Amino acid sequence: MSANNFLEVGYVNIGYFSPELSSTDEYPDYIQEAVSEAVAKIQKVQNRKSVTFGFMTDLHYSQTHNHDIRTKRLMNAYRETKRRVGSDMLILGGDLTNDGVKEYKENNYRELRALMSDVAYFPVNGNHDDNSIWDLVVNAEASTNHLSTEELYNIFYNHLPKAGAKFNEKNPGLYYYYDDDTSKVRYIFLDTGDIPHKVDEKGKLVYTKQQTFAISQNQADWLINEALSVPDEDYDIVVVGHTFAFDGSEDWSRKLILINDILDAYKSGKDIDRKYCEGDFLVNVKTDFENKKRGNIIACFAGHHHKDFTKYTALGIPLIFIDCTIMYNYGTERVDGDKSEIIFDMVTIDRDEKKIHLVRIGAGNDRIVEYK
Repeated sequence: MSANNFLEVGYVNIGYFSPELSSTDEYPDYIQEAVSEAVAKIQKVQNRKSVTFGFMTDLHYSQTHNHDIRTKRLMNAYRETKRRVGSDMLILGGDLTNDGVKEYKENNYRELRALMSDVAYFPVNGNHDDNSIWDLVVNAEASTNHLSTEELYNIFYNHLPKAGAKFNEKNPGLYYYYDDDTSKVRYIFLDTGDIPHKVDEKGKLVYTKQQTFAISQNQADWLINEALSVPDEDYDIVVVGHTFAFDGSEDWSRKLILINDILDAYKSGKDIDRKYCEGDFLVNVKTDFENKKRGNIIACFAGHHHKDFTKYTALGIPLIFIDCTIMYNYGTERVDGDKSEIIFDMVTIDRDEKKIHLVRIGAGNDRIVEYK
């Protein structure tokens, strides 16, 4: 397949087509106005104990088809907001770059990283991020376009240890946690595409991250024994993943429901002794949180579905899903030359009122989510 053909397939058939620009202004007036309106709202809900961070998801960044200019607008809007309200960090909810042959995918990562070089960004792994979709699109006999865990780490995650992030040292992966010791908040970043790496006799992946969501035994053990072991009980906990199971009834989510169960057990101080799934996806979860030091899980944040909505675990932990940053035709109307070109949220957690304020910059609406 030629370069022109794969770009056409990648943008048109899969859907990540960004409309033509009416100008090349990297920080137009209409986005500056949206930022000023958002800043005023954020400042009203901030207080001495609150924490504020940015959340962007499903950027599907590309250097072509006008994504570059719109991403520069997005980042300029975030920088200005951060400067004025004091954002603690920028969280990226996965599906970071657009798909294509491996070299094209890698170049998109390098350029996106350069665009974010001056901000503290914390990503999670999305189902598009390893590029395993591309061998499916071209119906390849062998999987040659996907990025390994090590390659993904080196191209987009390797700045995180210097920022204070803690990875699983025994069994490295793309999951980690980060402590804001000043505010006493632990952020846990999960890899919901942590699936077995198996190839058939022709070298084709048996399972692809594009199609399969799961977490490994190693990640489950790390979540229970390390990530959820907070320094003291005054810590609040924010969990981030590309997606989360609603109730485990959907085919795509059955391998993820153990996350909900672990978080609910932790929050209530209960034990779990259960096997999840089978075969290559078997995970044994056995733990008793009753006698362990526990913080308070505030909420989980995710993207993937390209729309705004909130679900809850069985015990009421909010699962907050946020619309996609990229401008293309999906569920939310996006208009060139209007603030709706971009989408990201500034999240402020009011720990006194136990309210999560999501102030939208771009298309969509503000939200308030309460937590226990």
